[in-house]
Order: sequence, then structure tokens, then C-alpha cells
Amino acid sequence: MRQFLFSILIISFAFIATPVFGAETTGRKAVVWPPLAKANILLGKDYFQTTRQAIQEAKESIYVAMYLINVEPVPTDNPASILLEGLISAKKRGVYVKVILDDTTFKVNYNAYKRLQQAGVDVSIDSTKAVLHGKGIVIDSKICILGSFNWSRASLYDNYEFATYIEGPQQAKKLLDYITKIELSPQPPIQPQDPQGLKLPVGLITSPPKPLLFELFTSHSQKAFDLYLYLAKKAQSQHSSTIKINYQEFARALGYTKNYYFNLFQPLRKLTRKYGLIQHKPWSKDLNLIYTSSKADITIPDTYWDYGFYQKLSFPAKYMFLVSLSEAQKSNHNPCWFRSNEDLSRIYYISERAITNGITELEKENILEVYRHKPEEQGEFENRPANDYRLNPLQSQEQFQQALQALFDKYGPDITQKANQLSAQLNEPKDLDKIEIYIGLIKTYGYEKVRKVNSEVASNRRESGFRDLSQVILLLKSS
Repeated sequence: MRQFLFSILIISFAFIATPVFGAETTGRKAVVWPPLAKANILLGKDYFQTTRQAIQEAKESIYVAMYLINVEPVPTDNPASILLEGLISAKKRGVYVKVILDDTTFKVNYNAYKRLQQAGVDVSIDSTKAVLHGKGIVIDSKICILGSFNWSRASLYDNYEFATYIEGPQQAKKLLDYITKIELSPQPPIQPQDPQGLKLPVGLITSPPKPLLFELFTSHSQKAFDLYLYLAKKAQSQHSSTIKINYQEFARALGYTKNYYFNLFQPLRKLTRKYGLIQHKPWSKDLNLIYTSSKADITIPDTYWDYGFYQKLSFPAKYMFLVSLSEAQKSNHNPCWFRSNEDLSRIYYISERAITNGITELEKENILEVYRHKPEEQGEFENRPANDYRLNPLQSQEQFQQALQALFDKYGPDITQKANQLSAQLNEPKDLDKIEIYIGLIKTYGYEKVRKVNSEVASNRRESGFRDLSQVILLLKSS
């Protein structure tokens, strides 16, 4: 699905203490090889002992690029934890330590990330554009340790793994140059948590031939959709599928301030007679919710109601929010997920146009972060990888304004307002991280130059992959 940017496996079979020069004659010409470095193969537990000692003896710098570091929240006898503590100890004695971890395994890497961060180590996550699959270390610009070992108990003690230990400044520089070119995420992925909220069966939007909530969507029954979610939330809080009817309460939950019974009549009738999502006998003071059976749940956070998104979002955005929750929960990289519009349409029965409209609105509200891959060849959009998505926590308007005010106080209202407008031009008026990046660009290149380039980038089609802040930065650097 995504390119492997950093997949390295070098096996050295030579162990030469004294550098020599050699030449090999091919069919065409002689090839002169650089001096061979001192090298050794590390098998099994040799890797742990050698790496631990090399870290302990480091004098100036340690660079680690690692796909996976699986440790506990606190130090233990786990060999991976021991190596991690070695890095922290090196930092404390004045060695510069830089660690880059893969974003796709962030759920596993989270404990290592937090321990390193709290110890003041320079730790980063790579960007979502590629997978950091390599496992390499460079120490004091002269030692390389690289191979198949992740830092986990199983990899270090149990699995059949192998690596190479190389002493040679040329080889160390080559690997270090490669590591320093890894594109980093401006912020770490959000550690997924189990939010408080309404848990619904995923079958409501996926069960063939026509999911029940999909039927509400295609018939434009938005009020019936909103009422069903509200009733389901109420039933969950009461631990009972039977709910006493309160017309005034239900109507206000849908945004009605008067004519409660009249406004509720139609959505209640649809949920009962047309869709079978609730049972309600005439003149009864109670109703019963009907659920479909499913193993996987969607959790709609309470903040969806608390922050007013149930009223603010359009119907396509609401539906795509449920789809995003479903996809993120299924993903091994939660809250990140990856799916083409064609597949989303097939799985959730929603048109690709509605998918695009819903996603665009969620992106504007900073609920969904979208990375659209650029085609390898200009105009060949059909051959691009599927979009990458990251589901963000819901944020109230008050929280956004407070954070924006903090930027006003830090950088000044004029430059912050201009940065906000530039970010809004690319459909991201509420992405505070990007607003702050724009502030930095304005300081570096000047507002007029950034505005001109931003307008040029904004003229591209959204799905082209070129209508993105990264393209703005690329054009500014090349100008």
C-alpha cells in the first residue's frame, strides 16, 4: 500500500583489520572498490550484547532508526528496555541521542516514545508517506549496527535474527546520511484510546444488501438518523433498550424549539415503519430500540454531541465520520487508516461523490487529516496509492479559539491571522499545526511570496496530491 522507504539488510562476510584497496575486472572495465571496513556478523543474542556495549561506550552521538521498539511503560528486565535505558543513560552523560521510530507501529512504539521523550532524548516519528522498516544504528560516526533485529524481547532473545557490526567512517557516513533524510512527522500520531461514547454495531453501515443507516442516508432522512443515534445513546446510558418517550427532550436534541410532537412525528414514523430500527406501539409511552448483531463496534465519542457536531455537520460528513471511526478501529495503525474511494463505496454502499464531499468537510473541521499521494507521472492519477487518513479527536470551537489565541499571543495577531487565511485557502482553517508552519514560512520567505505560491498550489485539483502544504514548502525552497 505504501512504499518501503528504509528497508536495509546488509550481510558482510569479510573481516579485515587492515584496510586495503582492490580491483575487480568486469567484461568492460576494472572497478576499483573503496577500502573494506572491519565487520562482523551478529547472530541471535550476540546482537544484544554487542549493541549494549557499543551504546555504553559511545562518546559523541548515537542515531537509531527502528521499525519497532516494544517495551513496558517503566524499565524492566526486557532486553529491549535495557537497550532503551542505555540510550537514556548516554543522553545523561552528554552523548547526543537521536531516535526515529516508525509511525505505522506507533501503538507498540508508544511506551518507548514516551520514555525517551520524558528523558529529553531527541525522538521522532517518521511521516505517514512511507514505512520506516529498517533497523539501523550509527554510533560516533564510525560504527554501524544493522540487520533484522527489532528491539523486542522476542526479536532479541527468541527469533532467528541476524545483523552486521561494521567499523568504518565511510559506511557510517553513508548510513547516517540516509537516516537523516527520513521525512519526519511534525507531530507524533495520537495514541488511540477507548473514548467514552455510543457503541454501535458496525453492521448498521456495512451489512448487505442495504445497511439500515445507509438507507436513512440515501433517503435523505437526516432527522431520523440523528434521532436514532440520540435514542441509542440514551438507551446505552440507561442500560436498557426501552426508553420513555419525551417529545420535548427528543425534539430539542434535533434542534427543534417548538411544535415538538409535530416535528418528531415524521422521524419517529420512519424509524418505526420504514426502517424497523425502533418498535413503538400506538399511544404507548415507551419505545424499544432494535440493534443488528455484529462483533465489531463503532464508538461515537460523547464530544460529537457535547461540541454540537451532530448539528454542525452535513449528512455526508456525519456518515463519513461513522465510516472513519469504523476504518480506524479496524486498522492496525489506528487512528490512521488507508482505503481507496472505490473500496469505501463498495464496503459502505455510499457513492464516491458523497465520500469526497464528506471527507472534504471533515478535513475542513480538522476531524480528519488527509494525505493525497502525488502520481509518479504527471496526470497519471489512476495509478496513485489510496489516500492516507488520520482521525483526530473532536475539538470544540472554544478549544480552537483558545489555541488560536495562544498563537496570537506568541507570534502576534497580524502574522497569525494571515497564516490562518493561507491554511484556510487549502481547506484547513482549523489545523493549528499547519497554521504555525505557515507562520514560520511567512517569517522565512515573506508574506507576499508565500501568498503567491499558496494561491498557485490552491489552484490545483484537491485529489491531484499537489494541493497541499508540502507542495507549498517544496515550491518555496526551489524558488
